[in-house]
Amino acid sequence: MTDPARLTRPEAQALAREVLAEHRPGFSYGLGCLKNLDRPMRAQVFCAAHPREHLVVKVFAPAFAEKARAQSLRQHAVATQMSDGPWRAPEVLFFDELRLVLGMAYAPGPSLAELWPQLPAEKRDATLEAAGSWLAALHRPTLEPGKLRPRGQLDWLARLLQRAREGGNGLPDVEKFSRALSDLETLFPEIRSLPATRAVTHRDLHLANLVSAEGALWGLDFENDAPDAPYRDLVALLIDALASAPEPDAPRFAAALARGYRDDITAPAARLFAQRAYALGTWARTPAEPSLRQGARLAAAKMILAADKPLF
Repeated sequence: MTDPARLTRPEAQALAREVLAEHRPGFSYGLGCLKNLDRPMRAQVFCAAHPREHLVVKVFAPAFAEKARAQSLRQHAVATQMSDGPWRAPEVLFFDELRLVLGMAYAPGPSLAELWPQLPAEKRDATLEAAGSWLAALHRPTLEPGKLRPRGQLDWLARLLQRAREGGNGLPDVEKFSRALSDLETLFPEIRSLPATRAVTHRDLHLANLVSAEGALWGLDFENDAPDAPYRDLVALLIDALASAPEPDAPRFAAALARGYRDDITAPAARLFAQRAYALGTWARTPAEPSLRQGARLAAAKMILAADKPLF
């Protein structure tokens, strides 16, 4: 291994086979790569297949040891919390601390990212409502009512804008971004301390991390264990849905997510702030010359910013 921050597929397969031999002695597994990218990566993910079982094996590069441990711990906690019913998370089967190999139960079904572009329009609402319900089940055990704290997100966006203007990192349409941030700042006196919630969130939620299998919806790829604003996850799902839908409809998609999530605590003005703030966060992370995917996500964020009332 020449790069501690990257693993090639053969390197990861060798580590996966070593760990499987210890945890599943006497079994021989086929290892199919779940990420169809044949290049060195921070983590390689495989489906380990045997006639008696399938499991997911994720192998982390050495530089990401802390991330591997955090994912193992958080995945175990969430899987314990969501162990039955329609909203689920795969069980952790083993974690090899030395070789940074995480084994998890396999959810045998397509992700919502695979299903979403082909879904007929009449089925999209039900799919997003289910995603909202899954997210509510994730947040519910740690959900706490409180007051909106907008200053941190505003300051983070302002720092990124300043960096872009100084040439440190580019972002598309800097002046339009600046005006949108100024508009958001004008909400501050009205919305600070309004009723809102905090919960331990996913923080990397998109349609590919939700899998429909065995009559349930399964969430994947957990790591964060710190409280945050739940609308970060809701807006992330909405942006992903808008970016990959043949006919994006921000009000309709958001309403479906909201029906599933059922937030009866957060004030409407606080929801408006959150949807704009996290949409601006996507804009701020978009490079000056975006890929097609990044461009679609930016267009989705701008749809959300164009709304003059709460979408959720």
